[in-house]
Amino acid sequence: MSRCLSALKAKKLTRIQYLLLPEYQCEGARNRRGSKVQTKNSQFQTKNPHFIDVSIGKRIRQRRMAMELTQKALGNSLGVSFQQIQKYEKGLNRVSASCLLEIATQLQVPISFFYADIVTADIVSKENLSHPDQYIYSAQEFSLLKNFRELTRKKQQAIWCLISD
Repeated sequence: MSRCLSALKAKKLTRIQYLLLPEYQCEGARNRRGSKVQTKNSQFQTKNPHFIDVSIGKRIRQRRMAMELTQKALGNSLGVSFQQIQKYEKGLNRVSASCLLEIATQLQVPISFFYADIVTADIVSKENLSHPDQYIYSAQEFSLLKNFRELTRKKQQAIWCLISD
């Protein structure tokens, strides 16, 4: 018999009275909808997304936008909702290995593309992770960078002088 039930019997409370008394709630108690509620013995734990999940999500978004795909179009091709794609891109949900392979196939990139920003912890801390392409979100920005990289060194230097003034 659980601790909560024995306390209930000892106090001879009705189930409704029992639910109203926070000191008798079990850890991990749930409300009528099944969601966790805060009790005397437990605290809500907010889970922040892992920096690797966020990094992979940013790369998914970057490539999707460069290909001018909507979240809905990518989701339909993968058999998931656009909300799931949003969660992947924000790093709120982890992308499974099989799903990441499907995403790479749909976005026409090697799977290593998604790990380009990730360096092992002993080399660089997560705060220092950065990559020039990390913050590209629009198709125009991606196109601009792509075209810039295709220029000769001399033309790149001329453009750099023009925009750095």
